[in-house]
Amino acid sequence: MYTGLAAMLVAVGLLFVVRGAVVERDAYRAAEPCGVRSVTDDCVKLTRATVQGTDDQAIGRGVRHWLRYTAGPSATEERVRMDGSSPVHDTVRAGDTVTLVHWRGELASVRLGDVAQETHDSPARGWRMPLAVALVLLLPGAAFTWFALWYRRHAAAPPRETVVFLPMTVLLSGTLLGALSLFGALGAADVGEALRFLAAAAPPVVLVSALTTWFFRRRSRKAADTSGLVPVTPDGRRCLGAQVHGPVPYSRDGYGVLVVGDGPPTATPDPHGKVALSPLPPTLTVERVRGIESSDPRGWLERYRYDGVVLVCRDGGEQVLIGTSRREAPLVWGALLAAGTAGV
Repeated sequence: MYTGLAAMLVAVGLLFVVRGAVVERDAYRAAEPCGVRSVTDDCVKLTRATVQGTDDQAIGRGVRHWLRYTAGPSATEERVRMDGSSPVHDTVRAGDTVTLVHWRGELASVRLGDVAQETHDSPARGWRMPLAVALVLLLPGAAFTWFALWYRRHAAAPPRETVVFLPMTVLLSGTLLGALSLFGALGAADVGEALRFLAAAAPPVVLVSALTTWFFRRRSRKAADTSGLVPVTPDGRRCLGAQVHGPVPYSRDGYGVLVVGDGPPTATPDPHGKVALSPLPPTLTVERVRGIESSDPRGWLERYRYDGVVLVCRDGGEQVLIGTSRREAPLVWGALLAAGTAGV
């Protein structure tokens, strides 16, 4: 919860930065050329320059667009990073004459005839990055804070799927909207357009989040349902993927194969079931069959995902678990029954 609150506080602070950047942008757009009014007013200084060329610099997955020019009596070549590649950067050629627009000492835009393109440091785009970061932090931060408060309120209550569905949808929606807001803010012409993009994206994002949550909930519920499993006696020798876990001597690391249909079930690390055999004792009794839970050995969840089941057994006073796939569980169960080592 505190992480979400911290993200929201940082986002609120950035929104104040956005407000200041918007004020500066409006002042820049309203500025008149120097000489029309008093020199004490904020004005834009216009300077003629000659284009020397353009460069495209690859940075990671992105590209930086540079314009090289000379201006003034010194004719020293300089360069400026442009905001994108159009309409000026892709159009100019070496020798073309352009107009440089300076505002408050910074090169803000470049004009070519009747078209103009902002530079990377132009006040016209100074609001984009703080707005993008603010939205990226604000939306997921709000979702995680709400989820933490919801969990604190419902932690002691029995879990219900209809209740859990809501917070998972909120979490996923907040995360996806936060990611989309980054592209919306960086690509929008103004703050209003960025917010309209976010508002338009919200309904489909919430719908996709709800459907995704429903799909995974359905798959988890199906994985936990073992009512359709029945024991099947193997019709011959088989090497099945299964692992025994518990405080018993035949529970060994790396023994992920169970040989059935050839005497008592036998654990082994050999996929062919020929060496390092460790038979399961006749005292092993199956109590029930269930889906894989978070408390089970970590490797089982990674190996079987939603396709695994667990045979909960007992050997004397010790609980023994046998993890296997849903497809092979009936054969493991049937082999135990056929060998006379288990019963339900």
